[in-house]
Amino acid sequence: MNVTLIYPLLSKARSLADENKQYWPPLGLAYIGSVLRQGGHRLQIIDRDMVLRKNGFDFEKADRITLGLIEDFRTEAVGFSLTTPNVTDGIHFSSLLKKANPRIMTVFGGPHCTGEPVTTLNMAKDVDVLVRGEGEMAMLDLANGLSFSRIEGLSYRNPEGTVVSNPDRPLIEPLDSLPLPARDLLDMDYYTRPSRFISRNLSLRATHIFTARGCPNNCYYCAGPLMGRRKVRFHSPQRVVSEIEELIAQYRVEAVYFAEDMFLSSKKRALEMVDLFLERGIHKKIVWMAQLSTSVVDEMLLARMKEAGCVHVEYGFESGSQRILNLMNKRASVETNRNAALLTKKSGLRFQGNFIAGFPGETEDDFKRSVDFMRAVRPNNIALNIFMPLPGTQIHHQLKEEGKLLHNWDDLGNSEAPFVNYAAMPPKVFEKLYFRTKLRVVLPLNLYYFLKDNIFHPLRLFYVIFTQFKSVIKRMFKAVSALRNIKRLAD
Repeated sequence: MNVTLIYPLLSKARSLADENKQYWPPLGLAYIGSVLRQGGHRLQIIDRDMVLRKNGFDFEKADRITLGLIEDFRTEAVGFSLTTPNVTDGIHFSSLLKKANPRIMTVFGGPHCTGEPVTTLNMAKDVDVLVRGEGEMAMLDLANGLSFSRIEGLSYRNPEGTVVSNPDRPLIEPLDSLPLPARDLLDMDYYTRPSRFISRNLSLRATHIFTARGCPNNCYYCAGPLMGRRKVRFHSPQRVVSEIEELIAQYRVEAVYFAEDMFLSSKKRALEMVDLFLERGIHKKIVWMAQLSTSVVDEMLLARMKEAGCVHVEYGFESGSQRILNLMNKRASVETNRNAALLTKKSGLRFQGNFIAGFPGETEDDFKRSVDFMRAVRPNNIALNIFMPLPGTQIHHQLKEEGKLLHNWDDLGNSEAPFVNYAAMPPKVFEKLYFRTKLRVVLPLNLYYFLKDNIFHPLRLFYVIFTQFKSVIKRMFKAVSALRNIKRLAD
């Protein structure tokens, strides 16, 4: 079968403003593509964001080009990978596709579909079937022509129009049974242009890989448990090294970001991996970054990681208030987070601190505790994100029961969308705290460390500033404007 896999667009507002997306290849689709190709099927992958950017942000032209690519490939089935913010484009384009060729089988999958399968199918009238959970083997069954009723992990409409959901499909084990992702189906030269995003402000040719799937934790704001069911599965260290060596040889990468939920789900495995990096000389060819849990960090581990080429780690601090961490079911303490930050600074590694602002129940005092924590530990980069109720999460269920949900999925993560306040403080109080923190803490610290980390590479520094700071400038002016409006209304 000829199969086209599509990564849809974000909303129009986010597509125009979001500079980050264009550097992240749709790796999940590359995994599915490699499995389908191994099964004897023909594949192409279309990233609609790349099509849009290469055609001057002309949305209608991007639709025409995508339809033309599908037709030229003689496509028989199209699979869409959906996160919540790109559902609308998935629905839009699947409708265009069915009008152009009703015989093509349309398939939805991805994290959003796992969290909201029935609602999504009821909204997407031109979609034939939806895959819940991991997509590789279900897509292979579909391409092989199995009937919907025989494939685990599918949701679809019966002849009466009612959504039917088959039993969940078992998780893929062992992970090494999967072939390497089919990056040759992607324009990797495009994705690996030097950027500040994947390499976390180091302006290198970088890309990301997954060395594991799943997370053992159950944070109430996180959609990770939907896909991994709180079970962690690993690629072997040997498989990871083979993939990195392929990236170096074929795509000339200078940095690799380990994008799984938690690099250190197993400290023993992490140490095996860094030992293999040293043995195979990986540390002499690239630098790398990883997400860590503060509960497992110690001096020895950080020193070994640094010796093996790690230059940056990332922590989900989320809040400087223990009360909010408890409400999030974070299972972490402010003191443990602080100690991890201090140990990381002592080790000489850079680190990013991720924070959530406006979590349901957050008070003004809770927010100020987060700001105090930022100022105390001074991360090399701070990501201060407004809370988003992701479908399928515990907090999403809670807000839905309370009738407080934002109903427009496009607005999740969209800084241009109307503001929705979930915090336990008046909206204007929260906005004032948020924008003031952006201007006085987040932006100054991020800019200081960006310049410090890149000052000895002037050509790349200027390239990145001129090509990848539009959104930073826009956010800065928005913060200034918001604070002025709040002050004017108060007067």
